[in-house]
Amino acid sequence: MTDNDTSGGKRAGQQEPAFKVTDRRHFTSEGEIRSGGASEPDAPESPPPPPEERSPRESRPDFEHRPLDEPEGVSFIMLINAMAQPALLFLGEIPHPATGQPTIDPEKAKLQIDMLELLRVKCRGNLSPQEETLLEQVLYQLRMLYVARIGPAR
Repeated sequence: MTDNDTSGGKRAGQQEPAFKVTDRRHFTSEGEIRSGGASEPDAPESPPPPPEERSPRESRPDFEHRPLDEPEGVSFIMLINAMAQPALLFLGEIPHPATGQPTIDPEKAKLQIDMLELLRVKCRGNLSPQEETLLEQVLYQLRMLYVARIGPAR
């Protein structure tokens, strides 16, 4: 590189990219309203809201809410009942199948109730009204049984 080279280290034959700067501010640096060219017709409209402010369906215009085919012989209602049964078992509401005696294990009962709540949260918006109502009712009943059996201080 020579002393006369002002290209910033570029080799001969390379050109700098051309940039066009357009001031789109509505006010001058003194705070006065800018005349004329402040808003151009090709100015983009307001940007879309950030992804975290949009709902999942808004962010995916191709989203189509349609039920999927369930495997034959099983249903979501069966899943709810299958997940609620251990909670009932651990709350002593139904006898243990091996011993025939009631079993009370509050920690395991709470885990089953929490898993049903997680299922409710993760499936929100994808359940039929019947499935959603059943899940809400089962959760309510299990929570009331838990409080009645264990007490509210737990």
